[in-house]
Order: sequence, then structure tokens, then C-alpha cells
Amino acid sequence: MSTSSESIYIRPINREELIQMEWEGEYSCFRRIYEDTYNRMLSGLANIFVSVTGNTHVIGQVCLQYTSQRKELADGKTRAYLFAFRIRPEYRNQGIGSKMLSHVENDLIARGYTYLTLNVAKTNNGAIRLYQRKGFKIVAPEPGRWSYIDHQGNLQHVHEPSWRFMKKLAHVSHNNY
Repeated sequence: MSTSSESIYIRPINREELIQMEWEGEYSCFRRIYEDTYNRMLSGLANIFVSVTGNTHVIGQVCLQYTSQRKELADGKTRAYLFAFRIRPEYRNQGIGSKMLSHVENDLIARGYTYLTLNVAKTNNGAIRLYQRKGFKIVAPEPGRWSYIDHQGNLQHVHEPSWRFMKKLAHVSHNNY
């Protein structure tokens, strides 16, 4: 399913599209996380961007937190945290992930943020290569232990040792000479 990048749109998600983030059930376990992030988005504390074809079919997603209890991830002023960044497998290696990442960075710069952080599983070599190619640096190991309530109301525990990455966002100087 190859789609030219000209027919791909990146924009904030609509409530009706939240179900599409589950990718026909593959990620339904994260339904409550997506809903919570969407509600935080309405309060200005988070954002969800999607890549869509024809402005309707979600083929990529990325969630951002502007604030976190862990200030080294997101402090609400200069540092934001990226998570749940996915491109559907049939659309990978077409530049869509890079385009989404650039969109996120430009949006954060416009909001006054200077750093973007994220965690990547140590076993996710493709994502590690992408982030390093895009200027992210490994700044710390992460134990990767977290919990969430799944779509059936069950507490799930995750252990996914990760690397914390960070990138200083490039701000454009507006000097008039």
C-alpha cells in the first residue's frame, strides 16, 4: 500500500478517530491511555497528531505530553515527551515517520519548547536508528517499568528496558539585518 507523501496529511486527531489508533484491535489494550491523552489534549496538556490518507484513514500516530510528574521527561515549559509513535507497517520506509517527527518538532518550537525527549526499547533497532539519524542522543538508560489499565479494566505491568533520548530543538533566528 504505497501512498505518495503528497496525499498524506498530519494534523491533530479528532475524537471519532481514537478508535483508529487501535489498528483493528492490535493496540486496543491502550484504549484508556489514548482517551486520557485526548482529554489532556483538550486541556492543553498533551497532543495527539495523526498521519492520514485522504484526510480520513489513520496510518500514523504520535502522542505528546507537555507535562509529567517526571520533569526530566516533560516540564510544561521547555521539555516535552513523545510516546506511542507508530506508523502502520505497510506505510513504513516511505518517509512518513520522518515527516511526522518534523511536524512535531516544528509544533513544539512554535510553542516555545527547546527539548524533546522519548524512550525507546533497547531492542527496537529501527526506531533507535531513526532517532539517531534525526539528531536525538541517548542521555540515560530507562528501566522501562510502567503499568496501565487496559480496555477490559485489568491492570497490566510492562517491563521494557529502554534508552531515553533527547534532542535540542533548532530554533530559527529572526534577526533582521
